[in-house]
Amino acid sequence: MALLFALPTSGLCVTNAPLERLPPAEPLPRVETGMHSGQIRHIAVDNEERFLFSVAEDKTLRVWSLRTGKPVLTFRVPIGLTNEGALYSLAFSPDGRTVAVSGQTGQEWEDNYCIYLIDVRSGVIRRRILNVPEAITHMAFSRNGSYLATVFANKEGLRVYGIPDGALVYQSEPYQVPANWVDFAPDGKLVVSGYDGAVRLYDANFRLLMVKQLARNAQPHGVAFSPDGGKVAVGFRDRPTVAVLSGTDLSLLYFPEVTGVAHNLWTVAWSADGRTLYAGGSHADKGRTLIRIWGLAGEPNHKGRGEYIDVAATHATIMHILPLKNGGLVFAAADPTIGVLDNQGFPIFIKESTLLNFKGNAMDFRVSQLGDVVEFSADKGRQQFSVSQLLLNGGIPAQGLSAPRLQSAEIRVAGGGEAPVTFNGRPMELDRGETLHALAMDPRERFFVLGTSRHLRFYTKNGHAQWTVATPAPVWAVNVSGNSAWVVAALEDGTIRWYDVMRGDEKIALFVHKDLKHWVIWSSLRYFAYSADAESLLGWHLNRGKAQLADFQPTTHFPHLLQPDFFKNFFR
Repeated sequence: MALLFALPTSGLCVTNAPLERLPPAEPLPRVETGMHSGQIRHIAVDNEERFLFSVAEDKTLRVWSLRTGKPVLTFRVPIGLTNEGALYSLAFSPDGRTVAVSGQTGQEWEDNYCIYLIDVRSGVIRRRILNVPEAITHMAFSRNGSYLATVFANKEGLRVYGIPDGALVYQSEPYQVPANWVDFAPDGKLVVSGYDGAVRLYDANFRLLMVKQLARNAQPHGVAFSPDGGKVAVGFRDRPTVAVLSGTDLSLLYFPEVTGVAHNLWTVAWSADGRTLYAGGSHADKGRTLIRIWGLAGEPNHKGRGEYIDVAATHATIMHILPLKNGGLVFAAADPTIGVLDNQGFPIFIKESTLLNFKGNAMDFRVSQLGDVVEFSADKGRQQFSVSQLLLNGGIPAQGLSAPRLQSAEIRVAGGGEAPVTFNGRPMELDRGETLHALAMDPRERFFVLGTSRHLRFYTKNGHAQWTVATPAPVWAVNVSGNSAWVVAALEDGTIRWYDVMRGDEKIALFVHKDLKHWVIWSSLRYFAYSADAESLLGWHLNRGKAQLADFQPTTHFPHLLQPDFFKNFFR
């Protein structure tokens, strides 16, 4: 039974006043595994080191026990149907009472973005800082808690807000490039990194003191003051390098030893006593990403070398590192994973991703003639799911599945990643920062579909855009059913989604747990079905307006929507 909503047709008072834009009131389906289902960008630890806070693109702020890794609380901000609510950044106030979170927040119902200031004790949004011009890439509280500094994904540079009133107290000149990280020194100075190759130093009154232009075309990413403010460590997105600068004038002090590092070290941190320096990113060996740890703050000895060890952390890019008072550290990885290591580099806990990784499936993501069966790669080999049988693997016929067709005589798409995308040699227009990940053609060569970091894009065979759909996570694989009725996409959030070819409407979605035993499927009508013991994998997000945290209700509250037969008959 479809859920219908109707407005009365009489007694309406028509005015010229604009309608207030509000978050969607209808329940929104959300996967819930007890772990993030989107990329983690930033973490925080309370002053007493009891709790770890993490935000992710899955639109949740999660609180964990720092001792055991067990989940403590989940805060859910207001969200929209696509990217609204994705969280990129957080900062924890020095008094331990407030967490600031932001990202793709507020833009669907405000003129600009916003920052949510959440009281962690009461679990309410204490304030929304409005009129934020862009999505925030990083935030930091001053050491006395009086200011919140923010940097942005586009050209807005640095903005500083007063706490607790949220008033804008400083706005820099535009940087013209993304700024990536901001950090406060104990005396109130600020340091900011940007992809224009510069590190900027501000005094405690937010006056620009120095712009340090590093190597040509360099992309400094993470920056961190040493505990005494005397040094600034800089990590880089585009090279296996870490630089240590003076905290007074940004003059170069030294380069820590990077022997054996082939990929970037883009996030950096100092130990609580300033004697140890940490860095992580894509630096890896034998499939494990490594955190490099330098003794003596990474400073070269009399032989020109520095003491270091590499500690294996996880399998994905390290996004953020924080020191602990006992010499240990906390890290977050993109896949998503969080972990705590002791002062010897041994894991206290590592809480790994529960998601299937579809990143390597772009060339061989197979779909049946009707679109009801999909085949994908996983750690335990190739897997199949049949919607018509509601069956994972066993008993599904392997024949009749086709990999995506990638080109023809009339359709030639090239590029992707950092390279420009072209159609038959002509540039294709994507959004700024959007990257191509996957391509599939109609078996009859009438159209083709691009899967990108933000959208599914549907084009005629002549390259004319017909529809574009914002996806809740990057698309890693895409295919078209043999009957040309369905576009099927595998996303970074571990879901596989079916879109109607005519309009791009999402009709059904599937989540298979990484254990390859549990799964849940749901439809745009909110019907759902699940495997044995998997009822907790799906729930309903219920917005409570734009200034309150949302509620979450499990599927067990909606037994009338459990409709397995709906899916078994969907493709008939």
